[in-house]
Amino acid sequence: MTHYGELNITTGWIFISLGITTGSIIGLWSFDGPFPTPKGHTNYTDLPRRLNRLAHIACFMLPLISIVYGQYLDQALLTDAQKLIGAYSMVTCMIGVPLFLFLASFYLPFKYLEVIPVTAGCVALYLMSWAHLKILCSFN
Repeated sequence: MTHYGELNITTGWIFISLGITTGSIIGLWSFDGPFPTPKGHTNYTDLPRRLNRLAHIACFMLPLISIVYGQYLDQALLTDAQKLIGAYSMVTCMIGVPLFLFLASFYLPFKYLEVIPVTAGCVALYLMSWAHLKILCSFN
């Protein structure tokens, strides 16, 4: 039996670690930290600074979703191909969303690439929803 979910669980824990790291880096220049604040990140309400905060949050929440996803993926009523697509789609979302948010905080057009990992995340979650819906319908 192939363990597709292990990819999501392992990468999830790695990216939670990166979430702590990104918070440490942001903290070095936020709130009068020891390093100068990057251009456009000075005010708390500046769009670049909000994008950084959102990227930092995504570095925690998306890995948590990926870990839970991985725990259920191998038992899901999906084909092996669907499980593989779901696993890689969730990892693409987990990596891409915070990456493009962070990059957009320094060069705004990167925000348009956000559609790629968000779509991948939707694919993964729709597949898992479909698998659970099949279970629900089989009881009726």
